[in-house]
Amino acid sequence: MSKKVENIGNTFTSAENKKKQKQRMRRRVVRKRITLFGGILLAIIIILSIMLVTQKQSNSEDAVERQHKEEKYQKQQDEELALKEQLNNLNDKSYIEKVARDDYYLSNDGEVVFKLPEDKSKAESKSAKQDK
Repeated sequence: MSKKVENIGNTFTSAENKKKQKQRMRRRVVRKRITLFGGILLAIIIILSIMLVTQKQSNSEDAVERQHKEEKYQKQQDEELALKEQLNNLNDKSYIEKVARDDYYLSNDGEVVFKLPEDKSKAESKSAKQDK
């Protein structure tokens, strides 16, 4: 009972076969186009993702560097204030007189300077201040 099916070679069947073949070709072309544009879109997404990650890394490194520079700037500001204060003190005659009496044991006419023994902690702190 096996029957062999054959196409009839009339114009209707040949037209239908051409329509089917055109549809297959269009589907292939559409699939190729979708694959191509999908690949391009995927490549763009990957490139943008890589750029985003590198930009975030760069931003975090810059933030750390900025924090270090702000700390350094704050230290320099503090040092500048200390130096200005020291300059003001050096312009003050009473401060210079006090330093000369304390550190260099200078005295006015008729005065006698006595050096009293100090605690070790006071001597160490005084020498540490002079080292700075």
